[in-house]
Amino acid sequence: MAGFSNTPPASEFRNATSWGRTRGPKNLAGANGTQVAAPAADPTAVTNGYATENQRYLHLRFKESQNTSRTITVWAWSHAFGTWSALTDLTGTAVTLTCDNETKYRVFEISGVDRVYFRASGALHGSDVIHAAGSTF
Repeated sequence: MAGFSNTPPASEFRNATSWGRTRGPKNLAGANGTQVAAPAADPTAVTNGYATENQRYLHLRFKESQNTSRTITVWAWSHAFGTWSALTDLTGTAVTLTCDNETKYRVFEISGVDRVYFRASGALHGSDVIHAAGSTF
């Protein structure tokens, strides 16, 4: 029959995105293995840091390699407030990760945080490694 096609238009195919529930941690910086930046300055613009994609948990891994104690402080951006703030957990404790020539991995709850930013307590060494991921479960 003229005028009919068995091929549906491209708009009928759902293109799944990563926004939403994720069982396994998803790297906030992009492809798996990509490191996040952690400058020694406070965030100033909404474009600083990394989008959380409305995940519930932040997985943070920090390897300090030069026997120099460094602390990574997590900052949070909320679109509702329009400003950056140092992130605290439910008990009011600052969300930080401190390393001294070691590797640490911690999971923090970040429900409702739109963007996260990582601030180092001092200049990081080229061999230091920071990874961040988000997950729903």
